[in-house]
Amino acid sequence: MGVGVMVELKVEDIASSIKKLGKADKEMLLLLLSGKGRELAGRVRDIKTKRVKPITREEVFKDVL
Repeated sequence: MGVGVMVELKVEDIASSIKKLGKADKEMLLLLLSGKGRELAGRVRDIKTKRVKPITREEVFKDVL
């Protein structure tokens, strides 16, 4: 047996809420809406659990300049 819920939201209210978000929250929302959020969350989890070691900025740009 399922339960249904109907929610009515105005686009203006959603837009207003998004405008109030900070930069980091807007970036996270964009990632989640684009489908990349799950992949990035997995990467963050891998780094926090030390399954992988992130490289430094210096390592990324080594031999570039």
